[in-house]
Amino acid sequence: MANISQPEKIFPEHILVLLFCLGMFAGQTHALAGDAAQLISVSVTNGTPVMPRTVFTQIWTMKNTGTTTWTPSYSGYTMNLVGADSLGAVPPAAKTYSAHTLSTTIGSGNSVAPGAQATFTMNFIVPETAGSVTDTFQLNNASSVFFGPTNTIQIVVRPAGSTNQYDRARAVSYANNYAGYVCSDGYFWTNSSTFGTFVPGTNAPSSGLGDDCAHFVSCCIGSEPHQRGGGLNIYTRDITYGEPGAAHLVNTCLIGPGYATEVFSLNSLSPGDVVGWNWEGDTNIANLDHVTLYLGNGLLASHSASCLDVSANTWYQGSAPSYVRHLIHILDAPTIKSFPVGKNLVLSWRTNWTGYVLYSTTNLSAGTTWTKVLKSPVVVGTSNMLTNSMSAGATFYRLMLP
Repeated sequence: MANISQPEKIFPEHILVLLFCLGMFAGQTHALAGDAAQLISVSVTNGTPVMPRTVFTQIWTMKNTGTTTWTPSYSGYTMNLVGADSLGAVPPAAKTYSAHTLSTTIGSGNSVAPGAQATFTMNFIVPETAGSVTDTFQLNNASSVFFGPTNTIQIVVRPAGSTNQYDRARAVSYANNYAGYVCSDGYFWTNSSTFGTFVPGTNAPSSGLGDDCAHFVSCCIGSEPHQRGGGLNIYTRDITYGEPGAAHLVNTCLIGPGYATEVFSLNSLSPGDVVGWNWEGDTNIANLDHVTLYLGNGLLASHSASCLDVSANTWYQGSAPSYVRHLIHILDAPTIKSFPVGKNLVLSWRTNWTGYVLYSTTNLSAGTTWTKVLKSPVVVGTSNMLTNSMSAGATFYRLMLP
């Protein structure tokens, strides 16, 4: 016999559960409704044509159309990258903590009340390849919740004929996309002699962190087949991409073949260069222990601490003043050396810079035509050597990618 003392259910159980879930969702929506924004203006409009290698600044002016006050700094309200970076984005200010989120803060450094406006600034590096390139950003609150409109920045890279071999924008973009994640080849060095296989793009392992630095930088500056970085030819000595040893990467893969040179001021570095350290106070660059990628604006990306946009002046040096820093500037293109032999001029450049062809012109006026030198160089050791007869007038030479 059925128990009829139980009160009658007006709604079936599954309807009550649905109403309860909808109530929770409605409450959450109400809690987040205080955050709202409107895009007022941008400094660079979509579709703007830009030459390769240009560094430009985007400024978003946003209006607080919600009811909450936007707090400043990286722990407050920020403009964050949504998805992958393709434009070599570099924020103007450093983070003071380990993170791998690409973001920028309120420009004034002050809180923004409802109805007021704020600016958010980000620098970008134009890649080498012609065509349309897009990045997308959105506001993010102090609880790491996105809100407001998605703000797309889209520029058109102009065809520039022969461009330099090293693509700094791609190197920085690779660092932005993988600073806290397993590199695109799926490997991660878990200690000084062992690497593991992981899913590319997943979170970097939480243990063994500190031994993947040179592999990460190799991918940033090199030509990892799954996702190309800056495009240098980095020697690979195991199944992981690139060189896993910091000292070997800098001295044997970069400085030795003529790809790079050591400089002695951050002002001499460009985005996509390399910064290394000796942990023991040793000043010999041959004994490097650690390498990072230089992003520009005095900022670094490092796989060893899953950090992005930290200061090159404080991140590794603040707690240990004996750490010795080395600055490595990557050359954008091969350097031509020349010397006379009788009535001829011998030109030479290193063979590791592949694909370059010699061009000449008799003047450097605007719009001058550069003519391909038809003679082929002769390889002598590690150099391409080409001998041309000297004429009465001036002749200028440069190396270009056909």
